[in-house]
Amino acid sequence: MVSSRFNLANPTNDDSQTFARMRLRLTPLRSVELSIVQSLSSPKEVARLQSDGRSNERGISGSKLGRECDDVVVHPDSIWQRLLQRCIHTTGTIEAGALPTVEHEGVVVHTDDPFMMLEACAADMKQLWSCSVVRQYLKQTGTFIEEISGFFLDDIERIISPGYVPTDDDILRSRIKTIRPTETILRCLESGLEWRIHDVGGARRQRAKWAPFFDDMDSLIVIVPVSAFNQVLDEDPTVNRLQDSFEMWRELCNTTTLHHIPVLLFLNKIDLLEKKLHAGINFSEYLISYRDRPNEPKSVLNYLNARFAAIRQRSGPPDIAQCYTHHTSVVDRRTTQMITTHIRDKVG
Repeated sequence: MVSSRFNLANPTNDDSQTFARMRLRLTPLRSVELSIVQSLSSPKEVARLQSDGRSNERGISGSKLGRECDDVVVHPDSIWQRLLQRCIHTTGTIEAGALPTVEHEGVVVHTDDPFMMLEACAADMKQLWSCSVVRQYLKQTGTFIEEISGFFLDDIERIISPGYVPTDDDILRSRIKTIRPTETILRCLESGLEWRIHDVGGARRQRAKWAPFFDDMDSLIVIVPVSAFNQVLDEDPTVNRLQDSFEMWRELCNTTTLHHIPVLLFLNKIDLLEKKLHAGINFSEYLISYRDRPNEPKSVLNYLNARFAAIRQRSGPPDIAQCYTHHTSVVDRRTTQMITTHIRDKVG
């Protein structure tokens, strides 16, 4: 165990050796990571990973995924997605013999499944994540790995249980990467009513594709991750993510063909925003216009409400359609259900 008196600046030999041994025991997780990334990535990304010599260092590409705190995302063209779609459109089960399996504690497990390795490393993962020294270091560096999609370190025991099946809450914490405009049709929500949901990407290079999909919509939904106020864009590290959200919002409000469509603005990930503010990260350091206002969630959200409302008011005509703002955490099913009801009422 690591001493409670562990000093980050001047660790003892015993503490350093404890972490070194733990790191060695957790090293196999790199190969697990590579296997998972390959199954969730597109064929092109898999080929790039396999040809990138640096992938051996972290199990993933050093060029894009080598940074700390990268999201775990499912590519729509991944092996996993193709297998899932094949199951949905056939019998709903994987053909016998399609994947090699073994029996582990009465449960059939695929031999390329990461379960067995995760189970072997579970005790060390729990010890590492519960270590106050690790938490202290993450806090000091402003690193919040809890905001990564697919974060389950708080649920290790449940995840590594034989026969584990993802819950609805687990699924809400996953993320499928949007690489092109997609349409989802929901026919069973209400009798006689069909919902068509068009999903588009928020990255800069994808925004030019928006307008053709939106001019005949009943409502627009814009999701802004407000917890990203201290982060930068993947595609441009010089641009703050929240500042980019303001710019995206300005572009949308300036698009005349969309002025007649009501907008639902979701200021999302407020739970993570609260954690960052309470950890001492100053909002005003990243948005100078916030000035000397209190570094409290309520004050920050009031500021964001006013900022987005002012942009819409300046950008559009007097009769521009109404904008409805919600503070959300989409991994909170109860809140999400309430908002879905609100959307239905506005669309209906």
